[in-house]
Amino acid sequence: MNAVTDHPPYGQVLRLDELLGTARVHDDDVDHVLFLAVHQSSEILFAVGLRHLEEIRAALDEGDGDKAVRRAAPLPLLMSTLTRHFDVLATLTPAAFEDIRQALGDASGFQSAQFREIEFLCGLRDSRYLTTPGFTERDRARLEARLKERSVAEAYREYVGACADRPAADRVRLALLAFDEAATVWRARHAVLAERFLGTAAGTAGSEGAGYLWRAALRRMLPEVWTPLS
Repeated sequence: MNAVTDHPPYGQVLRLDELLGTARVHDDDVDHVLFLAVHQSSEILFAVGLRHLEEIRAALDEGDGDKAVRRAAPLPLLMSTLTRHFDVLATLTPAAFEDIRQALGDASGFQSAQFREIEFLCGLRDSRYLTTPGFTERDRARLEARLKERSVAEAYREYVGACADRPAADRVRLALLAFDEAATVWRARHAVLAERFLGTAAGTAGSEGAGYLWRAALRRMLPEVWTPLS
């Protein structure tokens, strides 16, 4: 017999009824469910990544390089997990992918406000994204707030400038570099997937598709961490 405790059970801790109801995993065509679930789980991981980046910025501002490294450690693995999400989507047939595209209409991953928040928080800031069609006023408000915030890049630059312990500073650099490298792989895998299904055709919501994604793969979230410390 299971012991009775005052703690909520697993399903309640994870709020599974609410989560799975929102995810609609038992509705629609199974290919559509797969596509939507992959993107929903991606958004959860983006939210977790944002929390870690905020913690990294705070740790660097406090001069605590060890804490910054600890908070950065999960980020490359989160990005690797997100990269594998594209491997899951690659199992769709071209016909299924085209059917999903038609069902999406104007909706597009290009409209992920959280991913733009990650870029803005890191310091890769392009205010033109504020005019992305499909963003809500709440989305734009969050992004505008990120533009005004101190970036991780600024916190890193000042931490390195003030840190007399070069090995400690380099551990921070390498931890952030691992994240940025994993983000680059994620971008490239996204471009490969788009090219696989779209070729040179336009992407969802009229975006440029694979061509845009390949150019985006050349961008770095934190360009300064790619330069070794002197």
